[in-house]
Amino acid sequence: MKFKYLIRESFRGFNSAKLSTIASVFTITLSLILIAIYFTLSVNSNKIIKSIRDKVEIEIFLDDNITPDNTNILKDKIRAIGGVKQITYVSKDEAAKFFENEFGKDMLDIFEANPLPASLKINLYDEYKSTERITKIKNQLAALPDVQDIVFPEKNLELIEKNTSGLLFINLVVLIIITISSVFLVSNTIRLVISARRKIIETFKLLGATNSFIMTPFLIEGFSQGITGGIFASGILYVLFLVYSSRFNQNDLRIDFAGFEYLFYLTIIGIILGLLGSAFSVNRFLKNKII
Repeated sequence: MKFKYLIRESFRGFNSAKLSTIASVFTITLSLILIAIYFTLSVNSNKIIKSIRDKVEIEIFLDDNITPDNTNILKDKIRAIGGVKQITYVSKDEAAKFFENEFGKDMLDIFEANPLPASLKINLYDEYKSTERITKIKNQLAALPDVQDIVFPEKNLELIEKNTSGLLFINLVVLIIITISSVFLVSNTIRLVISARRKIIETFKLLGATNSFIMTPFLIEGFSQGITGGIFASGILYVLFLVYSSRFNQNDLRIDFAGFEYLFYLTIIGIILGLLGSAFSVNRFLKNKII
């Protein structure tokens, strides 16, 4: 009987303050959309950084007179260096094809012979893709025979290393600010619902009802508002993703969708926002009314 009463009382709150309830659901929905959009951008920015780091490799340009046997010997020596994951041989002809695809054939036509040297592209394990470690590996490679030159995207790697830690910190701070702001907005919006029923709360207090008994219907309302806002936010985000995907199919503008599991967690966050907002609002109101 007590549980049925609490459920009935919570639904009565919807009817007595429809406008405030709608405003609360809208606030939760908007807060979740902001959190989801920022989280999606943050995750995808980290993926972009990882993809750039994955493409970091060392390229060794070989002497023109190097023989196939010496090339194999050089490969064995390189494999003995710590951190080397894979070695890819690029012949002079392959280098010319890469150059033509990048800059056009006319650039090479001015030469009587192919001026591009053969090379070895060295892919490293992720833990070795730092400026300090690659520099050490480069020094080891420079001491090997038949090595003409060694290059790697040092500036790009330094830029990633300088900005990655700062980006992670900024992401964390902004996400905390958005979450706290969302709880604050939801709490203040739900307080409008509670204010409309303050006489009922005062009556329960005079009758000796406990704070938990008074708070329970509002927590049920917060739960209902949270799950409703979560469902609305999930639907809106899914539609936005479909529209975005249909218009921007380019790889450089592509944003990966986290999937329906992500929308489930978003709904859970909506429920938490609704419960926290209700709890903070009711608790503040009850404290003000305690004599």
